[in-house]
Amino acid sequence: MLAKCIRCDRVIYKNSWCDPAGFMALCLTALIITIPAFNLPLITIHLLGITEETNLIQGALMMINIAPIVSFVVIFCAVIAPTLLILSIAISSAYLTFKIKAPFLPKIFKITRLLVHWSMLEVYMVSLMVAMFKLKNYADLHLGAGFYFFVVLLIINMTIIANYSNHQYWEKYQNL
Repeated sequence: MLAKCIRCDRVIYKNSWCDPAGFMALCLTALIITIPAFNLPLITIHLLGITEETNLIQGALMMINIAPIVSFVVIFCAVIAPTLLILSIAISSAYLTFKIKAPFLPKIFKITRLLVHWSMLEVYMVSLMVAMFKLKNYADLHLGAGFYFFVVLLIINMTIIANYSNHQYWEKYQNL
C-alpha cells in the first residue's frame, strides 16, 4: 500500500510490513546468528568447586536419558522449528524478491504457516531465566557469549514472526 500527497505526489505512507527483501535480510542475519547462539556457551555455573558450561543443544541433550520426550520437545521447539522457520521464510522471500514463481513455493508457505506455531525461542528464554534466577542463590553464574547471540536471535525471530504475513506472501506469489 502506498499513500501519496495529492499536490506534490510525494510518498506519505508506504506499507513495508511484508517486504520480502527486508525479510530475506533479517532471515539471513538470523541464520548466521543461529550458529553461535546454539553452539557457544549460554551460561557457566560454578558450584562447589566444579565449573560447568553448556550451550542450548548440550543442555537439551543432557536430559535425553532422564526425560527423552522433554529433550526432544526442547530440541524441536528451540532449535529445529525456529531454524526451519527462518530458512523457509528466507527461501520464499528470496524467490518473491527476485520475482521467480517456483512451483514448490506454495508448499513452503504451508510449512511456514505450521512452523510459526512451533518456533518457541521465547519460551526457552523464559525457562532459562527462571532457572538462572533459582540457581543464583546456590551457584556463581556467568553469562556466556552464546547467551548474547541467543538474545539477538530471539529479537530478530520475534520481529520476523510479528511482521510476517503468510496471506500477503500468497498474494505476492499469485501476482507474479
